[in-house]
Amino acid sequence: MGKKRDIILMVFILGFFWAVSCLAQEVVDRIVAIVNEDIVTLSELDMAAAPYRENIEASQASSARKKEMMAQMYTQVLNQLVENSLVLQEAERMGIAVDDTDVDNAVENFKREHNLDQESLELGLAAQGMTLEQYRERIREQILQSMIVSRAVRAKIVITDEEIKEYYDNHYQEFKGKKTYHLKNIIVRDSTDLSTVQEKLENKVAFSQVAQDYSIGSNASSGGELGKFDISSFSDEIKKALEGVGKGQYSRPVDMGDAFQILYVADIISQGQGPVQEEVEKQIQDILYREHGEAQFKKWMENLKNSAHIKIMI
Repeated sequence: MGKKRDIILMVFILGFFWAVSCLAQEVVDRIVAIVNEDIVTLSELDMAAAPYRENIEASQASSARKKEMMAQMYTQVLNQLVENSLVLQEAERMGIAVDDTDVDNAVENFKREHNLDQESLELGLAAQGMTLEQYRERIREQILQSMIVSRAVRAKIVITDEEIKEYYDNHYQEFKGKKTYHLKNIIVRDSTDLSTVQEKLENKVAFSQVAQDYSIGSNASSGGELGKFDISSFSDEIKKALEGVGKGQYSRPVDMGDAFQILYVADIISQGQGPVQEEVEKQIQDILYREHGEAQFKKWMENLKNSAHIKIMI
């Protein structure tokens, strides 16, 4: 009988700890929001809030202020997750999907822009508590959101010449003295091809011709044509490569991780007073497009929220 009681007691204890363990998991991953048929869990909220949480914790604010900042931040992040969920639901309703190829290209572009190989990318993700699959899913959602917002909001925006002129007149000082670079580029896979390209350029072969003959970029057929840019928004690596490069000159090779790039400055355009210049017009159009897009998106999102069943549980 004593042995039987010990077995029963052990089973009871194991059952108790299993129940406690399940309860703990439920607390960690409890639901913090219901968005129609979708849910947002606490673990998802914590992951999204992690970068902001670290910044607040590292700040010099008082404990009371940090607590207040944390509460505000979690509210904002949760609201963003709710909006993301609504956008994804709307995309599903409209039958919009993102191919794996689009995700692959986005990941490769990110690696190229930040000079990362696959191992460095995965180590960086792991440091943020994220797996490669989770990162890919986040990229997929971002692309999907961009597609649905473009179809539902941005396609309806029209920017008139009068609006562009008015913005230019009101913000002239912001454009005064800025420079626009007309750029071309050549992209090659390895150092062997790079040496060949550099030799051709040193022998005064036209940049456009070398681009057509050797570049692996999608713009090779157009002589490496990229367009006109305000390079202030470029990566530090690109800006450093273009330092001191004048009109009709090309940059040093830029290591992109799995390829090399050489940039050619076809023209440098200084923006001065006078009528709205072509290069400025494009910048203003982008600014107004973004402003109108944000306003339209807010209205669109409010309509989605008003017609949705949303319950916040935090």
